[in-house]
Amino acid sequence: MPELPEVECVRRGLECLLIGRTFRLDHIGRRDIVGSLAHPRGQRRGRVLPVSAECLLDGCVIDRVLRKGKQLAIGARSGRWLIIRLGMSGQILAGDLPESKKNHVHIRWLLSDGTSLAFRDARRFGSVIPCRDNDALEAHWRQLGPDALSVESTDLQRRLHSRKTPLKACLLDQRVLAGVGNIYADESLFRARLHPQARASGLRREQIDQLVLSLQLVLRSAIDLGGSTLRDFCSPDGAHGSYRSAHLVYGRKGLPCPVCGTVLRGARIGGRASVWCPNCQSRRIKSSRDE
Repeated sequence: MPELPEVECVRRGLECLLIGRTFRLDHIGRRDIVGSLAHPRGQRRGRVLPVSAECLLDGCVIDRVLRKGKQLAIGARSGRWLIIRLGMSGQILAGDLPESKKNHVHIRWLLSDGTSLAFRDARRFGSVIPCRDNDALEAHWRQLGPDALSVESTDLQRRLHSRKTPLKACLLDQRVLAGVGNIYADESLFRARLHPQARASGLRREQIDQLVLSLQLVLRSAIDLGGSTLRDFCSPDGAHGSYRSAHLVYGRKGLPCPVCGTVLRGARIGGRASVWCPNCQSRRIKSSRDE
């Protein structure tokens, strides 16, 4: 958390705020959250290296705000980029902050129209990553799988066909598919009627087609509702997402399935708590020999 829908909501909010405006670096509270392409999680160990104002876009005019998976990239006319990873609790907040949010602000910029923009992260799993040009950004993003909002069935099938690990674990692997986390994996698998523990390589093409449709339906619906706010997430203007009320299975272990009434089950898959309906989501995937 945040996942693709939440990050896309942040991107859209920033796009309205930043395009055509100049950044001025106003405050750096913690330099250890500034990472590099080689060490994207930041300088968590050893001596913290100096951070130049230029690499944090000081004095730059912003002309693009992009997203791939769960990562944001703010682009300047100079060609420089700043990648932002929100981690588990990262927030990018615009304007004057309430007292409750003035702590844990690690970087703050002032825009040319006087607006303050803060990177805040209570748990410090997020980071910002300076990037010198488009080629460096594209090389970094090539390490990720295709974006879940635009992935095609043929591409996902190619990435899953040799993987004998549980399907949900594959969906959580950002090298396989960028943007999906625990919430939207559970919700999409339920809508696609696929068991999270099914072997990824066993899916038939029509099942992958259905999974892609379900993923993109869930993600777009979540974006339309501002994402899912469970604890920390909010858009740059402080608004919370309301998709939490639309969750069908996530966080509902032990409650009845909203479709058939069967008690929802749960287990840890890929290190994450997972929930599914044992009736609607069969673990056995038929092969072509069964047909």
